[in-house]
Amino acid sequence: MIGGYGMTQFQRGYSAQEEEISQLMGEALELYRSGHLDRARRKGEQAIALCRDLAAVEPDDPQHHRVLASLLYNHAVVLNAMDRRAAALTAIQESARLYEHLAQLDPAAYEALFADALSRVGTTFTGMGLTAEAVDCQRRAVTTYLSLPSDIGVERGVARTMSLLASSLEADDRPDEAMAAATDALRRYADLDARDQLPLEAAGFYALTARMLARLHARNGDYDEAASASAVAVAVYRLLLEQVSPEWGEQLAVTIGERAMHLSAAGRAAEGLEQAHDVLRLVRTLGEREPDRYLPAFSRLAAVVATLEVP
Repeated sequence: MIGGYGMTQFQRGYSAQEEEISQLMGEALELYRSGHLDRARRKGEQAIALCRDLAAVEPDDPQHHRVLASLLYNHAVVLNAMDRRAAALTAIQESARLYEHLAQLDPAAYEALFADALSRVGTTFTGMGLTAEAVDCQRRAVTTYLSLPSDIGVERGVARTMSLLASSLEADDRPDEAMAAATDALRRYADLDARDQLPLEAAGFYALTARMLARLHARNGDYDEAASASAVAVAVYRLLLEQVSPEWGEQLAVTIGERAMHLSAAGRAAEGLEQAHDVLRLVRTLGEREPDRYLPAFSRLAAVVATLEVP
């Protein structure tokens, strides 16, 4: 479940009610993935209500609290996607409290889940404009992750949460602290990438972190450093475009434009235009193989190149 919309099943023979909860969980997940958010919300609410009933009957059974924490986490994901921030905050805060309680009983099993839920509380605060509160949550999430024995899941969790902390600090107008956190996060992502331990589904955060660091460097007038950071984002988005989905073309085009501005401010405008042309050639080649699939990406990049070519 960490880092995304997941599903936690019961860990024993199902009762009829547990079977129904598990079925509702699965249906909610599929509805969320297919974009049917309100239907996913309703399924989630049904599952939560049934799980609360079980927890009331068997209050000392930690399994019910575990499943309820997962359901509430997932429910907050759906509510945030629907821009229902206040309701999402209520759900994710309860999830975090449940995971915190479970972590006291079994730290090895639940501390990472608690940290992840805390991080989700922070992103919800950010979405509500409560940036100071978001910073506090993300700091606590980072501290919790760093207290855990290191493994690949923890390393990815630290990198992601450090990136989210940097974003919260930037939103809270604390650019120096945001720069330090973003630099740390980018270093962690680069290390994971160098060890081939960063799955493609997590690479979007890597690129976002690089873009944020580039933006912070540009704010300080350090345009060469900004261009170096945005080069990382371009490389990651290019990989995602080629290997995951042409939908990454929009982010790639935006980042190409950002890097071109950084390079221009650093007196290297020709370098930015050259890279833009190179990426456009790549997308044209991809489009020749699958014309309809890559047309939107090609059109978006072509528009960026045309803008950069204007003297």
